[in-house]
This record gives sequence, C-alpha cells and structure tokens, in this order.
Amino acid sequence: MGTVTSRQLTDGTIKYRAEIRINRKGLPAYKESKTFASKKVAKTWLVKREAEIEENPEILLKKDITIIDYTLHQAIDKYLEEVESVYCRSKILALKRLRKFPISKCKIQHISSDHLSHHIKLRRAGSEDLGYKPNKPTAIQTEILNMRSVLVHAAVMWNVEVDLNTFDRVTAQMRKTRQLALGGSRDRLPTPKELLKLTKYFIERWNRRAKGSAYPMHLIMWFAIFSCRRISEICRLKLSDYDEFNQSWLVKDLKNPRGSKGNNKEFNVLEPCKAIIDLAMKPEYRNRMLELNYSDQLLFPVNINTLAKEFREACKLLNIENLKFHDLRHEGCTRLAEQGFTIPQLQQVSLHESWKCLQIYVSVKKRKDILQIEDVLHLIGEV
Repeated sequence: MGTVTSRQLTDGTIKYRAEIRINRKGLPAYKESKTFASKKVAKTWLVKREAEIEENPEILLKKDITIIDYTLHQAIDKYLEEVESVYCRSKILALKRLRKFPISKCKIQHISSDHLSHHIKLRRAGSEDLGYKPNKPTAIQTEILNMRSVLVHAAVMWNVEVDLNTFDRVTAQMRKTRQLALGGSRDRLPTPKELLKLTKYFIERWNRRAKGSAYPMHLIMWFAIFSCRRISEICRLKLSDYDEFNQSWLVKDLKNPRGSKGNNKEFNVLEPCKAIIDLAMKPEYRNRMLELNYSDQLLFPVNINTLAKEFREACKLLNIENLKFHDLRHEGCTRLAEQGFTIPQLQQVSLHESWKCLQIYVSVKKRKDILQIEDVLHLIGEV
C-alpha cells in the first residue's frame, strides 16, 4: 500500500519520501506523502499511518474534503519538498531564509498589502533580532519573486485560493515607489593592481600554510577568470566530466530561470584555463585540498561558503572595495571579448543562454597591462 523512495538534493543530502496510494472501489482515490531525513523514520511513519487508515477507514473520505490552511512557512516547506531538486542553490537558500521572517506565519490565503509592505519595510531597514542587515530594493525584489513562485505553485498544484491579483498590484506599486527594483547590470571589474594584490596575498597564505589555507585561492580565482565559471559551478566540477582530448568540461545543472536540474552543457577549456587545471592536479595542491575530506571526484574539493568568505575577507584586508567573486566571471568574459571573440564563441566558454547578456562585450575596448597566464605562473613560481 505504501512505498519509500529516496531523492538526492542539490547539496548532496538524501531525503526519503514515504507515500501511500489507495484505490478502493466506491471510494475516491487517496494519496498522502511525507518526507523524512531518515529511511527508518519514513518506514515507521508509513507503518503507523497505514494502521491508522485500517482502523479508521473514514479517513479515506475525509481526505478529499479537508482544507489545509498553509502558512507561508508550511507552503515553502511543501514547495521545497516537491521542487527542491529542480532549482539552483541560491533560490533554495533564499526561500529557507524567508521562513525566518514574520510574514512566514501568515496564511497564504490571507497575505495582504499590509503584510507585504511591512515585510518590505523590514527588509529595507534590516533586523538585529533576526541577524539581517538592510537590503537593497533589487535584493528584496528577488525575494518577493521567490515568494510569488510559492504562491503560484500553491494555487495551481494544491488548489489553494491565493489572491495573486492583490499580490501583483502591491508589488507593482512598490516598484513605482522604488521600494523594489529590477537588478541592473553590474560592471565592476578587478584592476590589474587588485588582481596582483590578491594573487600575492593568496600565494603567501598558501606557502606558509596559514590557518584555513587548505584552499589554493590563487588557483581558484584565476580558474574563475579563465573558465568564466560561477562559484557554485567551480565547486561541483567533476573530474570525470573533463574531456581533456577535446578540451571541454561538462557543467551539470547550470543556473537557469526555468530550473537548473538537467541543464547540462560543455564549456571550452582554453589554454590558460588548462594551465590552471594542470596545476590544481599536482600532488602538492591536490593532496592538501583532499585533507578537507570533501569528494575526491571534484576538481576543487572545497566548501563554497568558506571559499566565498575567504575571498571577501581578503578584499577587506587589502582595502579592495566593492569586488565580488562573481566579478571574476565578468573579467573572464571581458578578456575574451578583448581578444576578438564573437558572441557565439564567447558563449562556448561562458555558457550564457541569452545573447542579450553578452551585448555589453560587443564594443569593449582593449585594456593595458592585463595580467596574462604567463604572469600568473611566474608569480606562483611555475616558470
């Protein structure tokens, strides 16, 4: 009558879904499911629930007429249970974070303009109690869109009467009053001087085995530039997906607005990128990274959160302002454009889906004194 199935999430954890399906003559089809972190607990719940149904068969009739009033917190949990493996890590984390705010206690059928405006005001001002700093209108806009995706799913898939018209009217007005804003294109590039400072800093930390320096950040940052990869992609590149003969690497579950699951594409590994890969595979780098006890199947077996934190702290220490790790991807694309790559050629490396995202590189002017792979190898001491 019941089954337990396993499912691997994007962070590698295994969830177990216990499901009961009953089709009895003269009764409506009955379906119930619940997800657990342990297979044993899932089986225990299944046995207990099946016994309850056997003792109280009227449950089969009540199921169809029971209306569940989901709070936003409950709706997010159910939504993630059903679609978590489809979307990228950033959206999943954003939704989990949303559960901590007062609006998550509201029933989704009753989320009003007051609830939305109060939440947006709270996010703009920040909250010491919740441990969150003030947010920009662009970041809040993304959070509101994530909230809307849960409400739409509830309306379509769970037949919950959600007032999306009010939600859309309120958010449209918030955009008019600049409390919400669509994200603009970011044009921050690291200067040659900043790249030099970062490279020297990370090399020095690596060579003296400073605390927390099991990460070869000098290699990782230059790999990000020469591969045009996002930080999340770098941390999950599998060695088995590297085609050294054809100089290409398969990236699985690429970030995509329509869902990342199954969006797998190969990027061209250019010579500078290959030089960094070869360095990372040397025993003196490889063995030290593996001391962290992450998967030996990965090119860079490191923790994404620690990597991002180390980059931020380095920028702060070196007085480098407003530089994010993601700007290294922008730097990589800019370099290719400077070398005369056409948009289709650039796409084969960056894997941007939309030409519109790459239009900024069409008329890019060549910069002076750019650090090349030879300069990087010289700094590392490999030439």
